Amino acid sequence: MSVTDLRTAVTRAADWSAEHPWSALSLWLGGVAVSLTAGALSLDTPVDALLGDASAQDATWYVLLGSGTVLLLLIALFAAVVPALVSLWVTLSIMALATGWWAVVARLLPDRRPAACVLALVTILGAALGTTSCVLHLRSARPARRSGADRSQGSGTAGGSGHRVLLSSCVTVAVVCGLYIPGDALLSTVATGVLLTVAAVLLASVTVLPAVTARFGRHLGRPRLPVLWRFSYRLGPPRLWPLLLRPGVRHPRWTLAGSMVLHTAMALPLLWCPSQLLAPPTALPPDAVAFDGCGVTAPSVVAMAASAVLLAFAALTAVFRSAPAAVVVTVPGALAAVSACGLSAPLLRLWKPEPAPGSWGLNTPATWAPLIGFVLALALSVLLLRAAVLRVVAHRAAGMAPREAAARAVTRTSDDMTATAVILCTVFLLGERLGPAQVGRVCVVLMVCVVLTVTLVRALTLPSLATLVAGSRWWSRSATRQQGYCSVRSRPNTPDSWARAAQDGHSTRPGPAPHRAGTWRRQT
Repeated sequence: MSVTDLRTAVTRAADWSAEHPWSALSLWLGGVAVSLTAGALSLDTPVDALLGDASAQDATWYVLLGSGTVLLLLIALFAAVVPALVSLWVTLSIMALATGWWAVVARLLPDRRPAACVLALVTILGAALGTTSCVLHLRSARPARRSGADRSQGSGTAGGSGHRVLLSSCVTVAVVCGLYIPGDALLSTVATGVLLTVAAVLLASVTVLPAVTARFGRHLGRPRLPVLWRFSYRLGPPRLWPLLLRPGVRHPRWTLAGSMVLHTAMALPLLWCPSQLLAPPTALPPDAVAFDGCGVTAPSVVAMAASAVLLAFAALTAVFRSAPAAVVVTVPGALAAVSACGLSAPLLRLWKPEPAPGSWGLNTPATWAPLIGFVLALALSVLLLRAAVLRVVAHRAAGMAPREAAARAVTRTSDDMTATAVILCTVFLLGERLGPAQVGRVCVVLMVCVVLTVTLVRALTLPSLATLVAGSRWWSRSATRQQGYCSVRSRPNTPDSWARAAQDGHSTRPGPAPHRAGTWRRQT
């Protein structure tokens, strides 16, 4: 099955869920119940042994505390109670579905018995990705609810949202597959858990979310909170980001050079970290093997990280059908991940001065933990930046100048990116506070990466690099090949096809003459 066939299947499933909401909700609840039952029957490890030092009562308290915190955050973002409750319910069901799948797969795989750290990591990622998917889906359906769209128009919105989640899922799967290359038990188990979590999020985006939006669409914005809804329902583009983006689009070379210097300075602690990260842990569990390095050296970690970056570039090239657009996403994402790993090293020494944990419970010392943090940080950074670069591609296909295309793309996606970053940081902070020590260190790296992506990368690195690459001959040749590819496929030349092509990352519409270089400067 090709990517086009998979996209068609996802769109049809989302449209069917929007047209038959009660059937889709019944299938979703049945699937969650079956997954939980199968996961409970597959666990041959007692719950107390799986949780380790924490008891079942403590785990229940952690879930309730995290759910309450996320619910308050969702109420503040939506400025309404009903969409916050719906998002929390869908997120909890995604976590239950992914956990049940992981328990079944962990039982089937040899030497991959369930571990508390991997279970906690799967739960945290399920909460982060599930909440983000729910918020973005409901925010994208908000204009249709305002205009009073019927169920047929809502199905089109559901298909577009499912398509976006599919592209994001494909990129995430490609990046996480880099953890299978070393053949380590820990990395393979973590990669399997992340892939199952991504599959659960994709399934929710084409079943339960379209069904809820189609059936309760007009009631999802009620009751509004008196003051917060004025900020949540703001009309018009943001006013702050055009001012922050002026250095990056007016002087892209100097801005890019300065951002590279900042990223290099933040990554410098990694030069002194390998000796500490690859040193024998202070305490190993009784069933762990003797520490001999496990074949893990600094060059091997760097090679595995480089393979993850190459996989991300290949996946983005297939999604955008443009190598220059893939470079615009991959390079800032990799810089953000490396800077997060380097900045987290001294931060962890101050924040968590206790010794590094000895093992993740799979007879593997925690020497691969830096690679896990880098790969997951790279995946999150790419997910945050992909929507902005997708708009850059669409604006350039419509004939905008590179400066105006980069500035407008980052400005138009600033609200969604900020909301996503707030959700991710909140979930990872809860994971660091309530989860095991091993997972808490990974959560710190992910939290720092999200903060760097939405601040330094979004304000300096991304607009400057997008301006330089979008104005180069490489981008023009790639756009010409895209138009040739679209003409071979014989897409219909209608306004609807132009809108779908802009979402896909290419255009069949002959755009107007390019704007002059100073157009954006005069407009602002």
